Amino acid sequence: MFYKVNRPYNSILSMLLEKSIEEVDVISTEICEAFTIKFRSDGIIHSHTTAGIDFNVDSLKKFSVVMGKMVNYRSVPLLITLDEFAIPPVETRAFWATKESCPYSSADAYVTSNMGHAMIGNFYLKFNKPGRPTKMFKTKEQAIKWLRTFL
Repeated sequence: MFYKVNRPYNSILSMLLEKSIEEVDVISTEICEAFTIKFRSDGIIHSHTTAGIDFNVDSLKKFSVVMGKMVNYRSVPLLITLDEFAIPPVETRAFWATKESCPYSSADAYVTSNMGHAMIGNFYLKFNKPGRPTKMFKTKEQAIKWLRTFL
């Protein structure tokens, strides 16, 4: 049986895509210092940085090892979110911009939920020049949509 829907096809497709972005299972979760790392069933790694826990280049090296194990040493897209007051130190931004810092990330999408994160993100893109595809997004949904193009 068919039902008539009073929405354009693109609107329906967009609505289904938006719905499916959040409807994924978490295959595994690891906590590595300031980072909570989740491997999602859609093949995207989601890393969330917690405020109040200091991290440095060694922390990022540990993160990369944990991520590699989680994805069986394959390259996958990486979604990055941060608590409001979690600010990456300068030396970590310079290190993370190198392609070698995390060979398991095919692309990085940052969700910049506040003005401070947006400013740091724009500075990171302009001056650190990341060695893998990297973009800043205002919403998690936009970031995931972009990351899915790297699956």
